[in-house]
Amino acid sequence: MNVNRVMGKVLSDDQVESLLAGKKILLKGLTSKAGKKYGAYIIPNGTEEYSYTKDGEVKSGVQYRFTMEFLDRKCGANRKYRV
Repeated sequence: MNVNRVMGKVLSDDQVESLLAGKKILLKGLTSKAGKKYGAYIIPNGTEEYSYTKDGEVKSGVQYRFTMEFLDRKCGANRKYRV
């Protein structure tokens, strides 16, 4: 299992420990589809099972679920999205 990456960002040992302990972490330097840089809080939200078929072979397992919380700079409110 690989838990040292979230959205392509390599996590430090302290960040991994915080996520596994159920604490939220701040990731900076994420890039949007439009190429703009932003930061977001990653909040662990349990696990879920997955299953898919690739090249005729069924693959399944368990993955972590996260909620992302973006800070809205215009009004100071938070926006949350499930990932």
